[in-house]
Amino acid sequence: MTIEVTRNSYKKDGKEYVRVTRVLDIIAKPEFYRWYAKYGWDYCINYRDDRAAFGTRVHKEIQNWLENKKVWIDNEEMGKVFDIFKMWYDIHDFKVENLEVHLFDDEMEVAGTCDYGGMFDGKRMILDWKTSKKVYDNYKLQIAVYLYMYEKNMNLKCDGAGVVCFTKDGVIEEFFTRDECLELLETFKHAREVYRWKHGK
Repeated sequence: MTIEVTRNSYKKDGKEYVRVTRVLDIIAKPEFYRWYAKYGWDYCINYRDDRAAFGTRVHKEIQNWLENKKVWIDNEEMGKVFDIFKMWYDIHDFKVENLEVHLFDDEMEVAGTCDYGGMFDGKRMILDWKTSKKVYDNYKLQIAVYLYMYEKNMNLKCDGAGVVCFTKDGVIEEFFTRDECLELLETFKHAREVYRWKHGK
């Protein structure tokens, strides 16, 4: 099986799947529009891209930590965030089954990457790491779809899912039962139809 990941999609053995996060971009975000209006497009795009790059780094170092590999801390913010992660990690019980696993759904033709799948405090959970200061509604829909795909792809049943945001000031977390995720999945399906209507795929 060959997998290619781009900004907008995944390709598995030549078949294209829209990224879950791209589908969710179809949902209006008024708070961001006000931010763009206040600070200007160029500033906001540069800031967004910088924070996205930092978030990618945090994801990678968490993966390294969970795989017992060397962690690279190269600046003060990364050091503070990673100290927060380690303190959070130490108060929970983990048994890793999958890290950074690509997930696909042929019916909706969407794909994404699950940060963590495995046991968490005695329950089988999937978790998504973030570096934002709150758990946005899009994150909830994203993790709900990931739970659905994870169960199908892995032939497992999960107890629930969670979004965990690590910042230099602390941890913001929100957890959802399996039933709550499946309810949110229905909302995502509507967004998927709107995306297909607008973009033709």
